Amino acid sequence: MKNKKLILSVIGFVGFLAISYFGYNFLNSKYNEENITEVEKNETSNEVEQKDKISNEVEEQDKTLAKDFAVYDENLKEVKLSDYKGTPVVVNFWASWCPPCKSEMPSFNEMSAKYNEDEVVILMVNLTDGQRETTSIAKEYIKDNNFDMKVLFDTESNASSNYKISSIPRTIFIDKDGYIVEDQSGTITKEKLESQIKLLLK
Repeated sequence: MKNKKLILSVIGFVGFLAISYFGYNFLNSKYNEENITEVEKNETSNEVEQKDKISNEVEEQDKTLAKDFAVYDENLKEVKLSDYKGTPVVVNFWASWCPPCKSEMPSFNEMSAKYNEDEVVILMVNLTDGQRETTSIAKEYIKDNNFDMKVLFDTESNASSNYKISSIPRTIFIDKDGYIVEDQSGTITKEKLESQIKLLLK
């Protein structure tokens, strides 16, 4: 009888050890799986953050920072491009002797009336060389056509030199951070002008 009890006790103890062993392995395996999953999640998250950071840095490198320039308003007060940092800017280079420039002036005048300077600044930079184009000739052209735009005079060729202007018209779109997002040579249509302005405002 004693032997039978002893055998049953041994069998019970062995069974307990077996259950404990398998239970421990199961829980340990589950714990490791959860830990591995959590580590993988963290690694994936870090990889995504790193890729986003690299992508932003590459995008930043691809952008061209707009060069500052100094021109003058009709009262001979100096105006710089950097005065408008924080606001999108559209710069148009023009002259009254340029037929393509004259053809797009009504569109710029309309956009100047439609958008206020808190949204976007439109700078009409006149290539005032003092010979073919003078301040008085440009002013007279603006007055005769009843244009109401921010006309500036590049009397010292500072703007045209910084942007290597060899032909006009030319229109440059600059975002609020001072980067060039579009640089168009030649006549611009009213539709493209407004669509580019809307892109700057996004």
